[in-house]
Amino acid sequence: MFSPMKLLKVLSLAVFLSACFAQTKPKVTVTPLKVLHTGHVIMRGTGFTPKTNVTSHLRRPDGTEFPVLPMLTDDRGELMHDIDTLILTPGVHEIWVVDDRSKLSSNVARFEVTLEQP
Repeated sequence: MFSPMKLLKVLSLAVFLSACFAQTKPKVTVTPLKVLHTGHVIMRGTGFTPKTNVTSHLRRPDGTEFPVLPMLTDDRGELMHDIDTLILTPGVHEIWVVDDRSKLSSNVARFEVTLEQP
């Protein structure tokens, strides 16, 4: 049986270790949020497992999805991807990335492709 002081130390250590090893939720951002159809959108991701494969998903305005795009994160668990919008249809597109190792999915980021100068 643990003494109250020893139990407190064990619980404190458990909380400390779980905080140290807790994975942050992956996050993606896109810039710009509105872009001419002949432009480019930069997608950045953070909070992924370092040096591992991730899968990028891009959904069209009609709800269909492009084939997934495999990517590799850097040693900080970050990634960057340049999206050429020339082949994209006008409307709001959604992008998210899934960490293949942890199986965690990022938030969904949205950007709009337009035929008129934003």
